[in-house]
Amino acid sequence: MASAAVQAASPKNYLLVESADSHDVQVVDTQLRKVVKNLPIQGNTDDVMGSPDGSKFYVSVQGMSNSPFGHQANESGMVVAYDTDSKEQLWSLSIDGSPHHLAGSPDGKRLYVPMYNRNWILELDAENGTILSWWPSILGNHTLETSRDGKRLFAGNIMTGAVYVYDTSNGSLLMAIDSKGQEGIRPIVIDDDRNLFYMQLSKLHGFEVRKIDSGEYVKTIKLPPLKSKPGSGGARNPDDLQVNKLPTSFPYTYNHGLAMTADGKTLLAVATVANYVAVYSLPDYKLKGTIPVGENPNWVVCDEEGRFAYVSNPGDNTVSVIDLHKLEEVEQIPVGTVPRRIAFSTE
Repeated sequence: MASAAVQAASPKNYLLVESADSHDVQVVDTQLRKVVKNLPIQGNTDDVMGSPDGSKFYVSVQGMSNSPFGHQANESGMVVAYDTDSKEQLWSLSIDGSPHHLAGSPDGKRLYVPMYNRNWILELDAENGTILSWWPSILGNHTLETSRDGKRLFAGNIMTGAVYVYDTSNGSLLMAIDSKGQEGIRPIVIDDDRNLFYMQLSKLHGFEVRKIDSGEYVKTIKLPPLKSKPGSGGARNPDDLQVNKLPTSFPYTYNHGLAMTADGKTLLAVATVANYVAVYSLPDYKLKGTIPVGENPNWVVCDEEGRFAYVSNPGDNTVSVIDLHKLEEVEQIPVGTVPRRIAFSTE
């Protein structure tokens, strides 16, 4: 009876989807595989992240500058918190600069906000949104990840091609780790049990493997090669495997999306330029298969059980549902316009 009561009190774990061009967040019921709530946001959404206990979630928002260089060319933004159960706004913080991909402390008490066009990272009180401290940093911070014990924050920089590691107790810089080709750092996955982290780079069709404690280079895993001519491969449409379709301007973004199952046995890498997800076993990095998804995939998350993965597809405004046992896409869920970052409400 006690176990049932605890289970009944647990918040429902929704899939959250931020859709940049429709300026909103979709709340998806993964059992029904449909959007059950749409939250309008006043600005260009950039990231969405749940809390460890599932009681609230957070959205980073970039100001709408109407610049011909896109929404990244802005000078202000917001971080907004919502109640997961009621979907009501809890607090909103206006900030100087453009916020990118959020991270939080394992205890749920702190939020970390990378400022893309400012020389600092913000540390926020997750309960009320107040700024606790500014950590000295450098222009170009794009993505953040926290170690399991919460003692280290990894900040991937899209301009310098380095990962900056911070001591979360005081915001001091512990080390800087250059990528092999000094390319822009994209998604990062922390594998605490193996003392490793994996990172995608702007112009790499694959990902790098590094040691957590030292930043030492371990290896590069390359995804199935792109073809110089149309042919068979991982993508649904063989034309998607042409090298001449690689992006030729900043920020390039060959691939964008990396996730590990909770048991640490499987790593998923999104091939944005080829419209598929590559699935690898860990720790041997053996390719288990490639799964065609929607257009221009951008992000991937796995459910806690390791049964399903979800991939955002900005090119056709859907989220792909992947069955990790069958290694196939089983459904596409229509969402907002240009969906990018996705997360579960319970992180």
